[in-house]
Amino acid sequence: MVVVPLQLIAQVPQDKGKLPALQQEDQDDGVLKVSTDLVTVPLSVTDKKNRYITDLKVEDITVTEDGKAQEIFSFIKETDLPLTFALLIDISGSQELTIAAQRDAALRFLEKVIRNEKDLAAVITFRKDVEMLQNLTSNVDQIRRTLNGIRFTGSNSSLGSPPIGGSDFAGTSLYDAVYVTADELLAKEAGRRVVILLTDGRDTTSAYSIKKAIDRALRSEVLIYAIGIEGRGQYGGNVFNQDVDKKPLQTMCEETGGRFFLPKNENEYDQAFRQIEDDLRQQYILSYSPSNDTQDGSFRNITIKVNRKDSKELKILCRRGYYAKKGA
Repeated sequence: MVVVPLQLIAQVPQDKGKLPALQQEDQDDGVLKVSTDLVTVPLSVTDKKNRYITDLKVEDITVTEDGKAQEIFSFIKETDLPLTFALLIDISGSQELTIAAQRDAALRFLEKVIRNEKDLAAVITFRKDVEMLQNLTSNVDQIRRTLNGIRFTGSNSSLGSPPIGGSDFAGTSLYDAVYVTADELLAKEAGRRVVILLTDGRDTTSAYSIKKAIDRALRSEVLIYAIGIEGRGQYGGNVFNQDVDKKPLQTMCEETGGRFFLPKNENEYDQAFRQIEDDLRQQYILSYSPSNDTQDGSFRNITIKVNRKDSKELKILCRRGYYAKKGA
């Protein structure tokens, strides 16, 4: 399995064959994205009917880090931050008969959400290989052309050219796609960084584990949203169905502060994308200076609670923690 650094994909001649293999998983993952003492946590709060709570004040919120109460530096409602999306589309064999519906729903979403010169989106496909079809852009026409060009074409790549990293399409490298997207594409981008996965959740060929993929997303402060798509493909002239593997998708979303969706039809695809948009436009930004200032590179667990009478009926979407800086 070969995963290509995303910024290099467009520059790699397609007749060069395989690229250098991945580094070992136990290698140091690098330093924390946060470059100041403040820890910033985007969060959304909804009630049991999934309605957004928009009137919270700083005194309504308690934040703890590794079980110790923290003093909140700021708590503001933010509805206009730039959004940076990476749309990751599973084009493995199990998705052959669903790609068109996924592509069309994603296009409707991006056409509505992307604000020219403010928001950015990239399009990445994956099966055994990971390929960036469109780098980050706010040009909706360019995104439309890219999405409309995605097709399942057997052993060829999604646009009819040999896939980056080899020609073997009999696999799905979901975790690798998440890892390299968070690491190579989104880590240094401004605003809200978001991965949207369209997949059946079945990983068969990744070099990175799900834990490594989640850790990289947390280090890069990337929210993961996943739309579980039941697999429908063809093999030997026969159509086969494949259920969504929900657990890994739910885990990636919950750990990073996103949501998991399991739509049953095209209308529910659109509903899922609308929910993602609403989440990202209805967020609070909480920041605090951690009382533990040890620069040991360790993971710090964050717990946020709402102090109101109806708190048991509220759901908080936020990442579960962050990695501290690592001293020299």
